[in-house]
Amino acid sequence: MPVREPSGTSRPRRLTRTALLLAGGLLLLAGGEDRLGGPPPRPTGPPAVTACLTPSGDLIADVDDDGLPDRITDPSHRGARLAITFGIGSPRETTVGARGLADRTAGRQEYVSAAVADFDRDGWTDLVVVAGQEQGGDDPVQPRVAELRLGPFSDTGRSRRTVPLDLGATKDIAVADHNHDPYPDLTAYTYSGDGTYEIQARLGDPHRGLSPDTRTYTTDIPATGYHPPSPLPHAGLTPFHPPCGTHARAG
Repeated sequence: MPVREPSGTSRPRRLTRTALLLAGGLLLLAGGEDRLGGPPPRPTGPPAVTACLTPSGDLIADVDDDGLPDRITDPSHRGARLAITFGIGSPRETTVGARGLADRTAGRQEYVSAAVADFDRDGWTDLVVVAGQEQGGDDPVQPRVAELRLGPFSDTGRSRRTVPLDLGATKDIAVADHNHDPYPDLTAYTYSGDGTYEIQARLGDPHRGLSPDTRTYTTDIPATGYHPPSPLPHAGLTPFHPPCGTHARAG
């Protein structure tokens, strides 16, 4: 007498179908991530563009290792309005602001600030991103993102090596020269609580990019409330880059 198969889908078949659905969902998620692209490939040589400063103070460098010059500017002098024009003078020229350089975290944050310099002096320009919620009381609100992304990095701010930074409740940042050595430093305007702020420093480092806070260069701000100076103390790229020549590929 023939044996009749039970109606419905067998358990192995149901498990297989579930696995396929899960795999499809993961592929969709991966596709969403891929829309932002990956980091540039690992460099095989020095940058094709020698980093230099324009008369207006903009930095010209090849930050994404595509052989084309990029322009970095920050009219806010505090990271909030930093922007990079990738591939200046080429058909692919495009400008990306600090929020666009924060990867997929930017859309959920109230502020995004960025700073760009070759902090470890390996020849490649690095990116610092700070993003989070605004201060809303006496207690400091730590940033959701505080990272050094070692160059080269993409036009969405992705790099192959990311170093977490302990910056405290920081919103405003800039490249600075605190200890007058060849390594660019980071200066940060940090909320210390109860309405008071201080200037902190993270020194450029050949191994980590930026060293932990030593508090050697920490300065209390006499006035209370959110009144960051512009530019921030010791800020500027001039000590670290030559002026661009008349033949520089600056657009």
